[in-house]
Amino acid sequence: MLVQPDTATACFRVKRAQDVDIHARNLASWEQHYEQTSPGAFTGEVRELVDHGLQVFEELATCATSQRCRPWPGGVWVGLAVPEAGTGLRFMGRPSHGLQLMLAGGEEPFDLQVPAGHGLYGMVIDTEQLAHHVQALHQQPWPEHWAGAPRVQTLTALQRYRLAGMVREVLRCLQEQPEALHHEASRRTLREALLTVLCDVVMPETLSEAVNPRQLRRQELVRKVRELVFEHPEQPLSVAELCTRLHVTRRTLQNGFQETLGTSPATYLRTVRLNAVRRALREQAPGSSTIADTAARWGFWHMGHFSKDYKALFGETPSQTRRLG
Repeated sequence: MLVQPDTATACFRVKRAQDVDIHARNLASWEQHYEQTSPGAFTGEVRELVDHGLQVFEELATCATSQRCRPWPGGVWVGLAVPEAGTGLRFMGRPSHGLQLMLAGGEEPFDLQVPAGHGLYGMVIDTEQLAHHVQALHQQPWPEHWAGAPRVQTLTALQRYRLAGMVREVLRCLQEQPEALHHEASRRTLREALLTVLCDVVMPETLSEAVNPRQLRRQELVRKVRELVFEHPEQPLSVAELCTRLHVTRRTLQNGFQETLGTSPATYLRTVRLNAVRRALREQAPGSSTIADTAARWGFWHMGHFSKDYKALFGETPSQTRRLG
């Protein structure tokens, strides 16, 4: 069971990782699973404030990632793309730009595809606190029917500037002077400033669904494919077998992946399996299994092709991964 961030103490921390799985775990109290999807040596950084039902962070990575995320229950995540002018970010399979605010609750996971060198500003706030401030500032209740399903809102350039600027300034100041969190008075005014700017920007009446029913079905199709891959790694599935199991045509599967992830099913399957091998190599006890055995378990029978694809994606050989794990 996930819990909210520690309610007894406030803290600011900077966490760096050279592994995509460790990077995914560096955001406190989230349930996340990342796959590296672009080539190169991975480096990620999270700067994060956590304080009693409030979380503010910046997340950056050198490589592209496919992410399945869920914030802590009872919280509302609000996200902005970094940088503003960047392209290639997808939220729930749909292209998202720098002037689009992304929201999701902690009840159900949501999906992100983040390009290499890009990142996110994020806030997670207790739903009741957010609803209280929206009511106080706008005299308008938070939508009772919203059960945390992903939503988006288009911002003006000024709204983006104010919200992103506030998050950036909070993280910069706390990185320089984290002892400010030792005092209740400064934590209270910081929280009030963040909530005020956020509630000036979030307009409940302008929130719209991140995806329509057709797009949601395609998201569900991609999710089922991933589940099938991990349920039986000893039985690597071809695109044809996936079509048979999911009762869809090759065209439907192709269109679903292209629209949702911007890639083909075959490329996705190979990337997921390569990430799974890397995860296994890092976690295995020395001498418990050979690299060839581990690769074969995930369907790689040609070690030459496997080694070439592995190094192209991760910027290191399988043996280097094992030594560094």
